[in-house]
Amino acid sequence: MRKLFSFLFLVLLAVGVWFGARWLVHRGEVKATIVFRDAHGLKRGDPVTENGAVVGHVTNVSALDDRTAVTVQLDRDHRRSIVSDSLFAVDHHALVVTNTFAVGSPVDDGAILNAKEDRVATWLAKHGGAVKPYLDAARAKADEWIDRDFDNWTEKLPEWKREGSDSLQRHVDDVKKRVAKAEDDLRKTNRADEAKKLKEKLDRWLEDVKK
Repeated sequence: MRKLFSFLFLVLLAVGVWFGARWLVHRGEVKATIVFRDAHGLKRGDPVTENGAVVGHVTNVSALDDRTAVTVQLDRDHRRSIVSDSLFAVDHHALVVTNTFAVGSPVDDGAILNAKEDRVATWLAKHGGAVKPYLDAARAKADEWIDRDFDNWTEKLPEWKREGSDSLQRHVDDVKKRVAKAEDDLRKTNRADEAKKLKEKLDRWLEDVKK
């Protein structure tokens, strides 16, 4: 009887170690389900790629009414590769993720996303990488314009300080209003990153105002 208990204990211990090791290996991975009108033959085990790199794999493909649900698992080093507004395409039995135009937040584990499958979105999902250098250049130019405008709005800070606290506060309030309007305009044109940078620039400037 003692040998039997010892054997069972060793079996349970081995199972516990196996589950623990599996948890450590997969800790931090993210699973998400993308719903397609047509998954174009994707199957379990096919790679998930983003910017030319493999970031995960397909774990399940199942029918969902007249659509197809594709569940993927992202490696823990690439758990931020799918965001709320990523574009998806199927190309040579690989699920391609494109974030060239994305500004959303990384998805939570278990998230369900609907793939945009109109012609424009599908083309961008497959070829977004080719236009990325041009988009980066446009964004850099936009950053220059934002910096220029902000500098123009705030260049008279030393003069405002000499005018007294009441005058300074009026000018500071005016700068805040200008920044708030610019932030709103940027977000409306799907440029949340630029809006965030502008807000951070304002916060740093406000710290300088207090000095």
